[in-house]
Amino acid sequence: MLTIIIPVLDQAAMLDASLRALQPLRERGHEVLVVDGGSRDGSVTIARKHADRVILSGSGRALQMNAGSESASHDILLFLPVTTLLPARADELIIEAVQQKSAVWGFFRMSFANAGLWTRLQTAISNWRGMASLSQAIFVHRHAFERVKGFDNLSVNEDMALCRKLRTIGNPERIASLASHAPANK
Repeated sequence: MLTIIIPVLDQAAMLDASLRALQPLRERGHEVLVVDGGSRDGSVTIARKHADRVILSGSGRALQMNAGSESASHDILLFLPVTTLLPARADELIIEAVQQKSAVWGFFRMSFANAGLWTRLQTAISNWRGMASLSQAIFVHRHAFERVKGFDNLSVNEDMALCRKLRTIGNPERIASLASHAPANK
């Protein structure tokens, strides 16, 4: 089973749709944790309607994601920003990667069909190098996450720093491309 950890800060406008998209995963027994970094826009109220638990934390994605991992009920952690939507069978892909391929961590490949050459090249290099951003939905087995001592408390690129640390344990499993991103605020 997965624990999906979503750090938020004043993202009420898109949080409802993002959490509704995760309800099929909750129905299959996966856990959704929203870790709020001090929102003032109603994010906590929305999260309480659609998440298994809402954790209140200090601000900063690294701090929030580490707090979520400490509260996780399952051994596979999936760090997911509110702006990223998962493919319909994301849970099966992740569990297969961990159980059948013995991956301790990985991420979803990014692809931009309508992007320019430079963006497609940068994305291909990132996918190949195994350096994922949080928007690629990084998953990691709890024992590996704890072994590298979680996210470093950085204000930017905490996701890349985690990838560098995890690469010392093993190579990432790159799985299917992400379906799409959540719609922009209306």
